[in-house]
Amino acid sequence: MIGKIAICFILVSRCFTNVAMTWAQGINPSANNGSTNVENYTQELFFLSQSTGSASLHGVCTSTNVSEDVLTDSLSHPPKGPFSTIDEALNALSNADQHLSWYRDGKGLLRVKDSRALDDVLRIQLKYVHFAGASNPGEAIRYVMSNNDVKTYFKKNQIEEGMVFNSLMPMQTKKMPLLSGYLRNVTVAEALDHVMQFFHGVWIYDECSNGPHRRVIITGTEVSFPG
Repeated sequence: MIGKIAICFILVSRCFTNVAMTWAQGINPSANNGSTNVENYTQELFFLSQSTGSASLHGVCTSTNVSEDVLTDSLSHPPKGPFSTIDEALNALSNADQHLSWYRDGKGLLRVKDSRALDDVLRIQLKYVHFAGASNPGEAIRYVMSNNDVKTYFKKNQIEEGMVFNSLMPMQTKKMPLLSGYLRNVTVAEALDHVMQFFHGVWIYDECSNGPHRRVIITGTEVSFPG
């Protein structure tokens, strides 16, 4: 099983090598060397192309002593690069998994969608969201997901929030841009877009069925870093 933590370390280690090489050699995912899953592959495509957007995915629930996760579909034979554009890469990915499709919205953001993933959580209407100086996407997303409107909807609809260790938390926050301020009358998806446009990255919505409940995890990753 290839989990979220593993891909985070892969992305960081490749940041100063493959991203630079991407512009000369095309988008060349590390999954060319073995199997992966839809989430990790999608996240790496966004990272290598430094694209901003989102992915709404479906998977199976997994549990360990440190996490309550969602594992997306396995890609035993992931599409092989290099790809000349992110569009070409996402076309190959959607051909490799019949449940996936993608489009570019009116703002130029890329949207990857699993046909099995529901979108009701993303459409929850939030009266307001207060960002109190978030220094990274994960911290900012917590302000969204801890909103009372989200908590009320989750309780009413038997939705549980998963828990995954975030290994991309910055070592220090001095001189880093901080997300502060308010949003009013926005959906969860709109609030997440606001977060990832500020940090220039991708948010990923994962869901799975867990008995009578539905588990949801929303994570965010920067695709470029300050300095």
